[in-house]
Amino acid sequence: MANELSVQRPSVPVSMPRCPVCGVELQLGSSGPLDRWSCTAGHGLAMTLSESYERLQEDEITRLWQLARDAAPGPLPSPFDGTAMRRLALPYDDDEAPEGTDGDTPDTGSVEIDVDVANQFVWFDAGELDRLPADRPDREPTPEELAKVAEIAEQFGDGLEAAAHQRDAGGLTERLYRRIARDPGAVSTLDRVGRALTTY
Repeated sequence: MANELSVQRPSVPVSMPRCPVCGVELQLGSSGPLDRWSCTAGHGLAMTLSESYERLQEDEITRLWQLARDAAPGPLPSPFDGTAMRRLALPYDDDEAPEGTDGDTPDTGSVEIDVDVANQFVWFDAGELDRLPADRPDREPTPEELAKVAEIAEQFGDGLEAAAHQRDAGGLTERLYRRIARDPGAVSTLDRVGRALTTY
């Protein structure tokens, strides 16, 4: 009887990212706190933009996203849907000060990487990630930064709710980005606070 009443639901295939070089399915793994997708054939590895905060310095992440949105399509396809990723040369330096602010030192080099902007997925060919400086420990946000986060959250509260109903998270992300980009400390503060709130 139980078998007669059971309902067979069709399985929904899950699209796994594939290596943009050889097409093999990428394998999810961890290196300390960093979760990354690796090509089993050794062509490289990938990580989400949010996960990159576990490995890259914050000023490099900000520049990466700014450059990726304006970069031309490159030769490598997206690991998800095959559309061309954006290719860019990411400059790096030895500090975490936002570009052009006090404490920002001259660039010491650059690495050519590919970014799937739509899926916020960053691809590094073999050896490219090793050339970028590692993330430094985050300082605790100041009361002024926390107050600014609270101000931003209040201003965008209605927009967040509307976006949830209209599934317009991408547009909201863009508006939020433009709003806080004028304050170099806001991005890193929002990330630290968000991680604290979502830690289980």
